[in-house]
Amino acid sequence: MPLPRPAADHPLQSSRQGLWAILVAVVLVAAGLFTGAAPASAATYTFKGTVKGKLTATATATPLGDVWVGAYTNDDRADLVAGAWSAPDGSYSFTVAAAGSYKMWTTCSSGPCSATYASEWNADKSSSYGSTPVAVTDAAPTTAYNPQLEAFGSMTGRVTNEAGQPVTAVSVSASPSGGGQVSSTKPDANGYFTLTKIPPNQAYISVRDESGQRLYLEQYWTGTGMVDTYTAATVPSGVAWTNVNFVLKDETIIEATVTDTAGSPIADVGYTPWVYNDATGTWDGPQMGPLTSDAQGKIYWRMTVGKKYKLCVSDNVYEGTPRDKRYKAECYDNTPTMDTATVLTATAAGQRVKLTMQLDVAGLSLAPGKPYVYGSAQAGQTLTVDPGVWGPAPVALAYQWQRSKDNALPQDIAGATATTYVPTASDAGYDIWAKVTGTKTGYVPHYDTVHAGKSGADAVTASKPFTILGTPSAGNTLTIDHGTLNPAPDFGPYYDWFVNGVQDYRSNAKTFVLQASDAGKKVTARLSVHDWPLQPYYGQASVTVASGTLTAPVPTVSGTAKVGSVLTAVPGTWGPAPVTLAYQWLRSGVAVTGATSATYTLAAADLGKTMTVRVTGSKTGFTTAAKTSAATPAVAAGTLTAPVPTVSGTAKVGSVLTVVPGVWGPAPVSLAYQWFRSGVAVTGATSASYTLAAADLGKTMTVQVTGSKAGFTTVAKTSAATAAVAVGTLTAPVPTVSGTAKVGSALTAVPGAWGPAPVTLAYQWFRSGIAVTGATSATYTLAAADLGKTMTVRVTGSKTGFTTAAKTSAATAAIAAGTLTAPVPTISGTKTVGSTLTATPGAWGPAPVALTYQWFRGSAAISGATSATYKLVAADKGSAIKVRVTGTKTAYTALARYSAATALIG
Repeated sequence: MPLPRPAADHPLQSSRQGLWAILVAVVLVAAGLFTGAAPASAATYTFKGTVKGKLTATATATPLGDVWVGAYTNDDRADLVAGAWSAPDGSYSFTVAAAGSYKMWTTCSSGPCSATYASEWNADKSSSYGSTPVAVTDAAPTTAYNPQLEAFGSMTGRVTNEAGQPVTAVSVSASPSGGGQVSSTKPDANGYFTLTKIPPNQAYISVRDESGQRLYLEQYWTGTGMVDTYTAATVPSGVAWTNVNFVLKDETIIEATVTDTAGSPIADVGYTPWVYNDATGTWDGPQMGPLTSDAQGKIYWRMTVGKKYKLCVSDNVYEGTPRDKRYKAECYDNTPTMDTATVLTATAAGQRVKLTMQLDVAGLSLAPGKPYVYGSAQAGQTLTVDPGVWGPAPVALAYQWQRSKDNALPQDIAGATATTYVPTASDAGYDIWAKVTGTKTGYVPHYDTVHAGKSGADAVTASKPFTILGTPSAGNTLTIDHGTLNPAPDFGPYYDWFVNGVQDYRSNAKTFVLQASDAGKKVTARLSVHDWPLQPYYGQASVTVASGTLTAPVPTVSGTAKVGSVLTAVPGTWGPAPVTLAYQWLRSGVAVTGATSATYTLAAADLGKTMTVRVTGSKTGFTTAAKTSAATPAVAAGTLTAPVPTVSGTAKVGSVLTVVPGVWGPAPVSLAYQWFRSGVAVTGATSASYTLAAADLGKTMTVQVTGSKAGFTTVAKTSAATAAVAVGTLTAPVPTVSGTAKVGSALTAVPGAWGPAPVTLAYQWFRSGIAVTGATSATYTLAAADLGKTMTVRVTGSKTGFTTAAKTSAATAAIAAGTLTAPVPTISGTKTVGSTLTATPGAWGPAPVALTYQWFRGSAAISGATSATYKLVAADKGSAIKVRVTGTKTAYTALARYSAATALIG
């Protein structure tokens, strides 16, 4: 049917015609809508009358201009036959070519008219279905038809819940009871709404929860009040209902959440709510499906208070968002079957029975194809099932044909396990089904069953086999041929086209234009025609589109054929673009492992060989092509990048010179070194560094770096000469002196680390700045002459090729007097009067030490008793005797030692 056109495009108003109006006029002429375009014979049958509009139920109808009145075929298709736009006074007139009954449609063009009045079919119908046709006959070739359009109604009001709170997540809508355009709106934040363009006559005016949580029951306006059941309202012309307040009741509902074991919601899980039938004593399932959980894993099912329910889930619905896992079926609460499931009951209206069902993983998920059966279900004819595309490939597919009668479950047909089945006479009266089952290790098996029709029943037929005509190659057109359908369908027919099993929406007509991307692919056409009560017609045919031929030039190779250089494949222009190119380099005809880029760096193994490159082009729908270049010349030895080396370091004996070779290439390059002394190779000097020796004094030094690499010519480069090698400088630390600064003690010179080692060291000790004759060792024992003096030591280092260096230590403290070694003396001899006692002094040191003696009787010195012996006299009787030994030595502190006292003298 035509859509209303704006008044500015009205073909009869020439003063407003432009290019667009001219084009519209051409269309109307072609359709037979422009009065002047009708053939002469069409003038025999005329519809004429006046279009009026009624703003309110009590208002007087007034003429309407710029309104379309059209005649349409009296069938389900309601195809346009003819029509006209009304004049400003509402009058219209048009002719049809043949007598008969026609459905009549009246609609405003645009502007205020279309905003005010509802379109209608004859007899106040909102759609062509049920519309009463109007006839023109040979006896009455002119029929007066005076349509009257009714004004839209409107409604204002508010939506709240039973607690008086505004409800906003709802839609307020009005839909014609006979079908047609729906008007809808949403409340504002406070629940207030305004609904316009309510269809006149009969309409369903409702408020529906759109929260996605099934919070409230829907409600219907009857014209005088609210009801909870599906009820139409009578809508007077132009009615304006105000203060219509919907108070929504809470749903009484099961709210289940389906999750995995981690608690994450699972969408698109199939579920079955069972309700106990008190009359039959059985559990009844729903008469709809498939039912699935929503994106949040939620299941909602309305309950009746006091009724018994059970809930089971089965993850066998594959029509939602693809998932990588499938889950085990179960019933609430964690039972395998409905028989043992927990009974759920709502005890009060508005109750939400909440529960969670946590599912275990059953395995990975297949991506099933969509099976399609085509052919005839009549005895002796062939049915074929196309399984569709299953994944991830490969999936093992099994087929089983089944039959059923009187709504019973389908039963397997013995031996019918191929993709085709020929019904027999015994199948008459049975519905035929094809069951396709996909299996794959680690994946949950899945099957799908598709209806093929009832065998033996009358069906829609085609006069020819379903075939595809045309050359299956890019740029050509494929055409479906099935002859004539009997009976001809009321709608369509509409065709489905598939490319490699995926529906292609480029066409739903009989023809399909092939393009380059189809090359090499399987193109399938399908037709399904339903005309109840006849059995449907299913047709399918497939062709494979020829692979295209690529434009494949011979590649060339650019670059220098020597080791280390980069060769580049120049593939040329392949087509039709884009073409995927792959490369393989060959060494004298043998593929080089891993050399699959557009460039290749020549290696040592390529020396003396010729190189080619093979370019392989591929593109979906085209035959893969490969082209090989001409061979290069034999690959020559490469040339190393060889910079002149430099020498770092100080040119004097003992210093280390280091070669800086520069960057040789292509890396890696093996480098060897040779140092030269005034042009003469230094034996053994083959490292990257060289320590200057005494022999180098006064000479200049150079280094030669030799680079080598397999497949490359060896190259040697020599540095510039250094300056003449100067005398070396010894590392000469200030020595220190260890030991005690007193006569008799040994002082030791600590020279520190002289270098470069070895360095010959000489010593000279000084007494208060004066060299001590003969004191040239690293150690010196302090003598009496040193008493009160300070001591220093001078260390002199010498080494061939180096300047001799001398360093003197800091002075010691003034030398103190020495300390004698003094043992305790002992007394020997008989302890009686007249006997002689002898003092044994022990070993005093350092020798010689002068010793003197003094004998004591008790604590009193015995006068004159100063020898090493003492003869006891009568005065000694009864007293204890002891002796004092005193040692003296120049530059040493005198020291006295007392013996132990003897026993009392007898």
